[in-house]
Amino acid sequence: MKKPFNPQMLPLSLENDIKLKTMQKLIDARLKIKEFDILLEKSPVGEIALNLFSLNESVQSTKIEGTQATFTDVIESKVTGAKSEDLQEVQNYIEALEIGQDLLKSIPISTRMFHKLHEVLLKKSRGSNRSPGEYRKIQNIDKLIGNLEHYINSEDCNTLDALLKAAIIHAQFETIHPYLDGNGRLGRVLIMLYLLETKVISKPSFFISEELEKNKFKYYTLLNNLRADNPNWLDWIDFFLDSAIKQADKYLGKLKAVDEYYSKAINFASDNNIHINYVNIMFEKIVFTSKEFEGKIDASYNTINKNINKLVQGKFLYADDKKRNKIYRAYDLLDILR
Repeated sequence: MKKPFNPQMLPLSLENDIKLKTMQKLIDARLKIKEFDILLEKSPVGEIALNLFSLNESVQSTKIEGTQATFTDVIESKVTGAKSEDLQEVQNYIEALEIGQDLLKSIPISTRMFHKLHEVLLKKSRGSNRSPGEYRKIQNIDKLIGNLEHYINSEDCNTLDALLKAAIIHAQFETIHPYLDGNGRLGRVLIMLYLLETKVISKPSFFISEELEKNKFKYYTLLNNLRADNPNWLDWIDFFLDSAIKQADKYLGKLKAVDEYYSKAINFASDNNIHINYVNIMFEKIVFTSKEFEGKIDASYNTINKNINKLVQGKFLYADDKKRNKIYRAYDLLDILR
C-alpha cells in the first residue's frame, strides 16, 4: 500500500539558497510590479483598468480548471443575460477576489478566510456538492494548514521577500490540497491577497494566472515535483518569478495602450461636443446598450443616441444590426484587453 505523502513543514531549510539563486529575477520582478503599481495609480482610468484586470484574472484562473468562458463572453453576458456553469464559475472568482480584499481588513489570511472564499468559489457551480468550506477528512490536514497559517502571518517567518513567500505559500497550499475541489482557484486568489497584505501591491491589481494558464502543464508539473522526498523548490520559484516578470510586462503594455486609447477617445469627444461620461461608460462597460446612460447623463433619449452614433461614426463603437435595443461594442478596447 502506498504511503501517504506528507509535505515539508515551513519554513524551508533551503531559504538562503533560494535567496541567492533567485536574486536578480526577484529584483526584476519587484521593479516591474512597482512600475505597474505606480502607472496604475496615475492612470486616468486606473479604477476601470483595475476591474478589467480582475475580470481577466478570473477568466484565466478558471480556464486553468477547464472552463471555456472567454473575457468577451463574460463582458457580453452582462448585457445579454447569458448564463452557464462556466460563466458562474468566473463570476464566483470575481466575487471571491472582492470578498477576500474585504476580509483582509478584519481577519488574517487563515482557515476562516479559506473556508469563506471556498464556499464562494464553488457556489452554484461544479463542485458545489463537494463539501464547500470544509477541509478533507484526512490525516495531518489541520497540522499542515496550521503550519501554513503560521508561516503566512508570523513575524519570525518573514526572512524571505514577500514575492518569494507568495510562491512558496501558493505551492504549499496546492501540495496540501485541503479541499475536495477548488484548491487551484483558491490558491491563486491567495497569491494576490498575500501580495496585497504585505504591500507588494497597493491595490488588488497584480495577478499571474494568465501566464500560468499559458504554461499550464509546466505549472502542474513543477507543482507535482514538490510532492516528492526531495522537492524541487528552486525550479518552481524560478518559474513563478519568470511568470511574474512576463505578466508585469504584459500589464504595463496593456495599461499604456488603454491610457493612449482613452486619451484618443477623450480628444474625439472634446472635438465633437460629446460629454466625457460617454467615454467613461464606454471604457467601464465595453459592451452595452444605450440604457446604460440613463440616469448617468443629463440628456434626452434622442441626445444620448445621437452622441453614441458619433462614437460609432468615429469607429470607437460598433453596433449590431438590431432596429431596437442595439448592442454597442468597443472592439478596439476589447482587443487591447483580451
